[in-house]
Amino acid sequence: MTSIILTGGTSRRFGSDKSAAMIGNITLLEFLIANLRDTDLIIVGPETGMKARYVREKPIHSGPVAGIHAAIDFVDNDYVSIFATDMPFSPILLPQLRNELKDDAALPVDREGFIQPLAGYYRTKALISALSQFDTHDNRSMKSLIAHLVINPVEIINQEYLLDIDTPQELEVAQLLRYRIPL
Repeated sequence: MTSIILTGGTSRRFGSDKSAAMIGNITLLEFLIANLRDTDLIIVGPETGMKARYVREKPIHSGPVAGIHAAIDFVDNDYVSIFATDMPFSPILLPQLRNELKDDAALPVDREGFIQPLAGYYRTKALISALSQFDTHDNRSMKSLIAHLVINPVEIINQEYLLDIDTPQELEVAQLLRYRIPL
């Protein structure tokens, strides 16, 4: 299986590069990758020196759909997982998402009832087909992309796995969670 990791966004609310923020003694990106053993990694963002294939969306900072579009040509498996760096605990959900996949994508549902497409498991062919629906991928929303997929929503019991770190305060929450959530 291949995992696409989206990193290198603008991090406006956070105030600095989130992927380089520390959780314990490792970066968010390193923490996320530690939970993705036995998968081919494609990182959409600047090179970090970690073992992975690196690609960039064009133009730079043109959003997650453009990032996925840049990476998808390098996926040579039937299934692909997609994770945002600011959701460092989400790879723990991968076994559950794999088991729940029946259609095009298995996507976790947060406590507010929203589907989280940047912590998902997809059929590669279905994702390629959805991406082909757009003339341009710049600044497209994930909602517009997944509208072209048949989604299996996955209820998540431990919502902490879906923590999305957008502020320094949420990073503090992650610092505490790392002791309760296994690497």
